[in-house]
Amino acid sequence: MAIEVEDTRGRAEVIELRAESCVLDLSCNVAPDSEDATEATMPYEGWTSAAIIAWPAGCRNRVGVRIIVDGEQLFPRNAGWTALEDATIGVTLLKKVRKDRIIRAEFKNNDIENSHWISVLVQVSAPFPVWARLL
Repeated sequence: MAIEVEDTRGRAEVIELRAESCVLDLSCNVAPDSEDATEATMPYEGWTSAAIIAWPAGCRNRVGVRIIVDGEQLFPRNAGWTALEDATIGVTLLKKVRKDRIIRAEFKNNDIENSHWISVLVQVSAPFPVWARLL
């Protein structure tokens, strides 16, 4: 995408903008009575914007999830873990992140009998997400 801007001397200049966006899949099958983690590196300089997290039926609020971006826990903000039952939630994860920094999901399964597949998808983009200006 290119935009045309005018500089202070009235000359038009074309600036090339490169809009990149992707979803990082940090989902994990968490073994009974264990902790696990998945991680990805930020593919370009940009922003995390949101995450979708899904707990299946049968978790009984025993499988905790947290998301850490570049060393800072962004979800949950005021607790160690969030554990739900048969729920899918969307959360805002607004943070500027440099290229090759780590985005990590950590899992803690307190169910001593069953493993559980927890889905975690994190949206990242190169330009600042426009919708975030509305928050």
